[in-house]
Amino acid sequence: MLSSHLFCPNTAPITAFTMKLQENMVSVVLPVYNAGKYLHECLESLLNQTHTNIQIIAIDDKSRDDSYKILKNFQRQYKGITIFKNKKHYGMAVCYNRALKLAKGRFVTFMNPHDSNNLHRFKRQISFLLKNPKTVAVGTQYTRIDEQNKRLEKSTLPEEQATIYNTMIHASSLHPETLLIDRMQLPKDLLYFRNQKYPFIFSEVFLKFFQYGKVANITQSLYYHRENIKRYSRNHSKLKQMTTMMKLWVTAREHNYRPSLRSFLPQVVKGI
Repeated sequence: MLSSHLFCPNTAPITAFTMKLQENMVSVVLPVYNAGKYLHECLESLLNQTHTNIQIIAIDDKSRDDSYKILKNFQRQYKGITIFKNKKHYGMAVCYNRALKLAKGRFVTFMNPHDSNNLHRFKRQISFLLKNPKTVAVGTQYTRIDEQNKRLEKSTLPEEQATIYNTMIHASSLHPETLLIDRMQLPKDLLYFRNQKYPFIFSEVFLKFFQYGKVANITQSLYYHRENIKRYSRNHSKLKQMTTMMKLWVTAREHNYRPSLRSFLPQVVKGI
């Protein structure tokens, strides 16, 4: 049985992987905070994937419900689940960075514990990446569901590289948790998260991908996103959202990411 640990704060950037990546493995980074109601369904959608070489790294971020107990119960029944419990509630960035230090897989993804996956998700995404070696990460369409799992609406995310490129900062081209990343294509220290609101916490990292290859979405809806659920804080005032986007624009140019102003400015104006 894999043991759990208590984490202490450590915000130093990751500078290198501490282990050799396993070629066919998917590492799933799963931060958990008060997600007990839907956590069973989330974990089952991972453990029942048709691609079976999966490592789940779950970090309970000082939940007040039974989330950690659920994680422990799953760990007793299934190998490949590593769980941790934070001493304090630190937020997504700390959880992501700590889990990434332990991720063994060539492929990595970030899961939300309120959501679930189509059982063929990883198999189809890996197949896409292997057939398209210039692509560093691939997302999917997703389906919105309600609290009773009723399907509401399927997304229409762009599949064209140019559209994805030009809309990365304002997070309208990808659903972050659908993205499967091929770490073989990226520098070892690129996946490092800073404390930003959702979804901009992902935008700041993902925009760096374009230096190393393409980012795509596939046609199929392979992820189920639950609506009307209180998650990690993700609400922005319009002014705060505009300010965040402008800061990302400056940061992006340091990484040779230069989307067209025609695609960027309307979103800034929309946020005012």
